Amino acid sequence: MTYPSAAQPGPPYGAPAPAWGGPPPASSTPRRPPRGATVLIVAGVVVLVGALVAGVLGVTLFLRAIPTGVVESGGSPGSAAIASGAVPGEADVAVTDGEPYTVWAVGGPGDTAFAAGDVTVTCDGTSLLVDAPAVTGSSGAGTTSAETVAEFTATGDGTCTVSVTTTDGTGAESFVVTEGWRFGEFFATVGGTVLLWIVAIGGGLLGLGLLLGGIVWRVVARRA
Repeated sequence: MTYPSAAQPGPPYGAPAPAWGGPPPASSTPRRPPRGATVLIVAGVVVLVGALVAGVLGVTLFLRAIPTGVVESGGSPGSAAIASGAVPGEADVAVTDGEPYTVWAVGGPGDTAFAAGDVTVTCDGTSLLVDAPAVTGSSGAGTTSAETVAEFTATGDGTCTVSVTTTDGTGAESFVVTEGWRFGEFFATVGGTVLLWIVAIGGGLLGLGLLLGGIVWRVVARRA
């Protein structure tokens, strides 16, 4: 004998049926950082790299403008010397047409350098014009110092003889000949050094500001 089963209660009339499987999962898609913040960060890094390059170039040009390697400690010629001799004395130097050359007086503390008029330069029997240096400078190592005294410009390729005489009161012990500076080239180097340092400092500050601004923007946007 079959008995009717009890009817299962259903939802009220007009009510939506329950969804099986539980509530839908919440969205887990991460919020993307603002595009403007990323642009600022990238721009800041690029500007900082450019500022670093400008700083390195500025230091390189600055080192080129400083006379180094003229003499070593003890008075011996340095790596930049292409000829040297005692005072009084002479030395032969290989020259290139049109290139300037500088004569340095080398001595110890308190020694007085000789004058440009004490220097003569002869190339193949022809005397060259010797002037006071357009760009003066000094260099030293230990207790030995060198000072620019005279300069000349070669009028042809070959070998020239640089002679130095002595005058009363001159205490320089020797002389050194190095490649010289052109007046315009020297100041172009100095000007370029200053300009590159300005770019390096200004670019560093700007790049750092852009980078920090982008980072702060991204952090604030994530917390919002």
